[in-house]
Amino acid sequence: MTTRYQHSPPPPVSTRVRCPVCNQAVYSPGGIHPQCAVRQSDPPRPKAKPNPAPEQADPVTKPVG
Repeated sequence: MTTRYQHSPPPPVSTRVRCPVCNQAVYSPGGIHPQCAVRQSDPPRPKAKPNPAPEQADPVTKPVG
């Protein structure tokens, strides 16, 4: 009797080339998905926007006039 039970068998190993962007199997002859090629050609986006520095405003404003 085996002591190790697996709920589902492991997925079959693919012999296809892996996409360098998303690491999924590629079926296109170029070796990269078209949508991943577009994403790779775009400039990198910042991960988070930096918080703007609070303006040094005077607490008392003077009316102009």
